[in-house]
Amino acid sequence: MMVFSEEDTSPFDVTLGQILRIPCKFIKGKSDAHPMVIKAIAQELKTAGKNVLPVIIKVLGEDKYQAILNTQILEAARQAKADFVWCIVVDDKMQSQLAVESGQVVRVNIAKAPEKEVAAVLEYVKANKPGFNKIEPQKIASAIAEYRKTKPLTSLSFLTKLKCGIGKAKLAPLADILVTA
Repeated sequence: MMVFSEEDTSPFDVTLGQILRIPCKFIKGKSDAHPMVIKAIAQELKTAGKNVLPVIIKVLGEDKYQAILNTQILEAARQAKADFVWCIVVDDKMQSQLAVESGQVVRVNIAKAPEKEVAAVLEYVKANKPGFNKIEPQKIASAIAEYRKTKPLTSLSFLTKLKCGIGKAKLAPLADILVTA
């Protein structure tokens, strides 16, 4: 259950997943958003007096945080001269979940997923990941389906031996997308 609180909360007492007001000066992070976007958000924050979309942060140490998502809001809050920003503190596991939920990462368990699903995620990879535009998703999915009929999948290294367009250089970028457990 997520707790929403408007009370000042000490940055030392962090509860993962809880929305907290954290002083901007305690949070590191810079956005790559266009300056006009930052300016528009800053104007909105000045009018509203607070951010509605929380900045996602990780604890670095005492009074030290790193913004990992919604950094444009942090930068706009600084521009608006806000003392505090609403945040959600996450750990590595939650950050991984956020990557999936926000569409930054798509994962499929190739040991269990139907061949069509494996092909679909490989189509996504082909369209969205640099260096994968020449792979043949259906050929790879079929090769995976055949391989797993006879051998257990414990890593992705078997893909390099299937002559399906995946070499050693492509394994690392695929590790977050194609999982074997």
